[in-house]
Amino acid sequence: HSHNICSAKYPMMQLFTTAAFAAALMSGVSGFSSQQLHASRAATSQLKMSSSSESSRRDILSNAASAAALGISALVIDPNTASAASLRTGSITPQSAANKAAESYQGVYSDPFHPEGYRVIMASGKGATMTLSDGGSGDETYKNIPVGVNGNELSFDFGFKGGPKGVIAVLSDDKQSITFPDGNSWTKNKNKYDGIYKDPKYPNGYRVVRKFRGDTKIINFITEVNDTGNAKDSVFCKGSHASLFSIPTAAFTFYDLPGTSKPVEDEKPTNIVSYALQRPADYSNGVPTVGQFSLEESNSVFPYGTITFPDKTVWTRI
Repeated sequence: HSHNICSAKYPMMQLFTTAAFAAALMSGVSGFSSQQLHASRAATSQLKMSSSSESSRRDILSNAASAAALGISALVIDPNTASAASLRTGSITPQSAANKAAESYQGVYSDPFHPEGYRVIMASGKGATMTLSDGGSGDETYKNIPVGVNGNELSFDFGFKGGPKGVIAVLSDDKQSITFPDGNSWTKNKNKYDGIYKDPKYPNGYRVVRKFRGDTKIINFITEVNDTGNAKDSVFCKGSHASLFSIPTAAFTFYDLPGTSKPVEDEKPTNIVSYALQRPADYSNGVPTVGQFSLEESNSVFPYGTITFPDKTVWTRI
């Protein structure tokens, strides 16, 4: 079956600031008005005045959702205030603890012998299925490969590509890797953000987020969005993430997620001065939707293993 591949072209992406995201999240809206975009540009200028240390950037990101109530400008200019730190509980939050406890063997795996490829292992019935690509030029992607699951042991049949059958691999105690009899080990969610996520609005569906190698440096991850659990209904959308050095939190921009559409354009400016001040938004990569990825265990707004969107939808990694 053919899949809908969300289109992406390649001009510079407009980065969305944490401050504007916070304002949208607190107001519970799914889109961003022109006023919010202007606020985003203003917040960007304030960010440049703040400390360049990594701890300062993390404080800004982790406290995004409280920025509207506490005063965005104050948090951005001085992110080390007591107010800015108020969302960090100092210990793991109940939601983060629950998210970590729910993690399983499911995920996106990296094989060191095929660094350009990926393996997605997902529960199916009493066992699991695997999608595998070695990532070489013109390499085939194999889908719906059965995987047996028995406790911490997973059985694989690599006969589909001329490999051995009945191979038993062992899941590590921390569920972060699978080790094979020959000593090879697949690492789960190696890029920190990748993995299989669940959207509570679509309990039968899934979202697979993984690194994307291809067109440009701007487009650097891809998401398989599936609402039904039937692979033929999958839609693939490309995206761009902020610097991964900002993790445990980082902004992720998804282009042309299902259900999004380009907003109606405002009335065109009447003179060249107005046009210069009201440059139209750039939709050349697609319609952007920004989510906040988090691996922070002690953040009370952005829990561990989640991507939170402005309409308050939360994808949780499994």
